[in-house]
Amino acid sequence: MGYVSNTSGVGSVDNQGRNTSCEMYYNALKVLGRTGVGCIYIIDLKNEKLEFISENPSLFAGLHSKEVEKIGYRFFRKYARAEDLKILKAVNSAGFKFFECLTSEEKKKQHTIAYDFHIKSVSTVDVLVNHKITPIEVSEEGDISKMVCIASYALSKTAGNICISSNISDVYWCYNLDTEKWSGQNKITLKPREIEIIRLYLQGLKIEEIAQQLFVSPTTVKFHRSKLFEKIGVSNITEAISYVISNNLI
Repeated sequence: MGYVSNTSGVGSVDNQGRNTSCEMYYNALKVLGRTGVGCIYIIDLKNEKLEFISENPSLFAGLHSKEVEKIGYRFFRKYARAEDLKILKAVNSAGFKFFECLTSEEKKKQHTIAYDFHIKSVSTVDVLVNHKITPIEVSEEGDISKMVCIASYALSKTAGNICISSNISDVYWCYNLDTEKWSGQNKITLKPREIEIIRLYLQGLKIEEIAQQLFVSPTTVKFHRSKLFEKIGVSNITEAISYVISNNLI
């Protein structure tokens, strides 16, 4: 995969020549990586390497972070399913062309590209993973030099699903692998009651318990739930939760 970087000159350097700010930065990322089921890694596009990976072998074909770092960019070409390589190529080409069209460094840093693909496994079934990649460093020429990626288990059923979203726009962009074109779609906004219902489902509550928490009848909960299903185009609560989480709707 192709990505970019520029941390030179940031922070102080200790008597062993190490950038102490970067050390603190990486330690913080390691802690974040240990607190969830996902993984965080940094892509150095300038030097074409994976600079930092928090530990989660299940998302990297059973390999530990140091092994993946050693393999570097070649890891994805080697361990992604052959039929999913077109997804990575599209991210690398169309995805980065999209970022190039953004006019400022801040705009680049406020956009994230997400996509799903399979990592091959020798000992178990292939794992469908989701990667969300955001620029964190841009050169003076406007080129992305480093990106941070949050890798996790995909909530979708199939590979692909290449989308770019931003916290500064109500529109997100999806890439069609067949037509090789981007299309813009308006973000879905959930009503407060819909957010409450999803939040309580995430806590493991059943319909009757949710109704008690919200001081409404189970029928009312079912009504709001059905409206939510219709709004986001799903047929059950599992799909609804997956959609809401994947699209950062809560």
